[in-house]
Amino acid sequence: MTSVSDIEHFKDAQAATVRAIAGKKAVDVYYSPAETVSKKLSNQPDNRARLSIPPLSLSEKDKAAARGEADAEALRLKLHNSKLHQKLAPKDDRARAAFDAIETARIEAMGSQGYDGISQNLNAALEKKCAQLGYHQLQNRRNDTLPDALHALIRSKLTNSPLPDNANHLVNLWQGWIDERLGKNWEQRLKETLTNQKDFIGESRKLMRRLELLSADEDGDNEIDNDDNNAPSENKEKNETDSCDLDSENENPEDGEDSQGDDQSEDGDDKQTDDNQDDQAASEDPSGQHGEIDDNKNYDDVAEIKSDDPANQTSPGTTYAIYTTQYDEVVRAEELADFEELYRLRELLDKQLVNMQPLVAKLANRLQRKLLARQQRSWLFDQEEGYLDSSRLARVIANPSVPLTFKQEKETEFKDTVVTLLLDNSGSMRGRPITIAAMCADILARTLERCGIKVEILGFTTRTWKGGKSRDIWIGNGRSELPGRLNDLRHIIYKSADLPMRRARKNLGLMLKEGLLKENIDGEALVWAYNRIASRSEERKILMVISDGAPVDDSTLSVNPANILEADLRHVINWIETIGKVDLTAIGIGHDVTRYYGRAITISDASDLGEALITNLSELFDK
Repeated sequence: MTSVSDIEHFKDAQAATVRAIAGKKAVDVYYSPAETVSKKLSNQPDNRARLSIPPLSLSEKDKAAARGEADAEALRLKLHNSKLHQKLAPKDDRARAAFDAIETARIEAMGSQGYDGISQNLNAALEKKCAQLGYHQLQNRRNDTLPDALHALIRSKLTNSPLPDNANHLVNLWQGWIDERLGKNWEQRLKETLTNQKDFIGESRKLMRRLELLSADEDGDNEIDNDDNNAPSENKEKNETDSCDLDSENENPEDGEDSQGDDQSEDGDDKQTDDNQDDQAASEDPSGQHGEIDDNKNYDDVAEIKSDDPANQTSPGTTYAIYTTQYDEVVRAEELADFEELYRLRELLDKQLVNMQPLVAKLANRLQRKLLARQQRSWLFDQEEGYLDSSRLARVIANPSVPLTFKQEKETEFKDTVVTLLLDNSGSMRGRPITIAAMCADILARTLERCGIKVEILGFTTRTWKGGKSRDIWIGNGRSELPGRLNDLRHIIYKSADLPMRRARKNLGLMLKEGLLKENIDGEALVWAYNRIASRSEERKILMVISDGAPVDDSTLSVNPANILEADLRHVINWIETIGKVDLTAIGIGHDVTRYYGRAITISDASDLGEALITNLSELFDK
């Protein structure tokens, strides 16, 4: 049986491979059960890749299938325009499943051209999926198997390659039925439009009408302007923007760890922006003076701020500037420590929290009761169907001509909510404050998760003390006056909003890692956290900042006006509070943050943090 450590290393290599093939560093790769079977293209976000949890006994066959699944997700991120797909997708569920399957075939056919390793991995993933669904044992056609048959058949036609055995059996069941309706050489037009997603969709809709999958009332539906055909799938340079060798990347998943390291050291790949990705349009910089948000800053999930937004027009300018973003990084906690060290740090954190945990857990239970109490239920009476209303039976007995009445249960509306905790990871938080902050974040995340509320946990610090490589470049270039921010940022993702807390629990121990906590540049960290949460689909968004002091970076403050970082923080806070898309709140530990934030509290000791967190969130939910 493969060890847990080996599994985690394999998953790290998978994640690195997905980012390398997709050409995007800011991709959230996470795992859930049986994704190969249940995943649907229409439901997949543009900045996340969901993969199946690898089995504990990971055979070579399993590895190949897992690599194929990772390749398919990476190709989707690289070659698929989700906005265009959603606009032109049919409304009927059965038609939409076929629509998704045909587009998936296009993505995989286009992405595997010239890459034998990817092609073999995709076949292995398809073989495993068909085996899981029992397609090799089918005796007759079933309507629910048609989308998978179309996916396999069309991909085979587009790539002129044979199918794996299990998929071949499924296709053979449907081949006659499909050919009868489509005739000969029906795939030719699909091949001709392979690199243009909009034209390909037009041909696939014609194909679906001939297969009687698309209803007549949807003919010509969902027309879209030509400028929406900005799919990153155009592959104009046949994936030449990827500097990696896709074959070797996939045949040796352990090599993916090298790619992961490259993510932190090289800035060139960041400049491969997806200009065509409509729904990831870069936001205007909230500080007005930062200039356009640099791709090197790794601001993923940027929120789109329209130019006619009044909040944009009222943003005051400041003197804040950034000397270089070349060495900034957004990094996941698991990339800053190996598997064994994370567990060791988590055990150390647990030992230090023995006395505090019951108190904060009690406070968390209070918050949970408050949240669940808001999800009240009521009954609708005199309905034509539902539960039999026993209170009205007496009159039915007295007069049999009176019809039976029914009642239905109704839940009051509870806003779909996401919460982001942004933790100051500066050196002044070292010791008791950061330990309690980690513990409170842990318990709060698990509490809100039980109530159906997603939580994201982020941290911010710098990569080095006193400037790092940014300062070295500034010195080498002649020490220009007022260079602006002069340090290398490090923004840490401890837990993404869609990752279950049980998977991220070990990451919080990283806060105890020696040498992690350095300096804090709050304004840019707040922009980053805001952009992540603002682009999410939840109806209500709450951003909570936990800090113990004003922004401090000796390298920046030594060669700029003394208030440069504090002024930028005030400006960003004002911008966020003016727009009003996100509820912003803050907790200051031994530091008065009420002078910065409109909604904030200050506590004198870190031991009061649990009570403050619960109270603050309770007030927000009561709002």
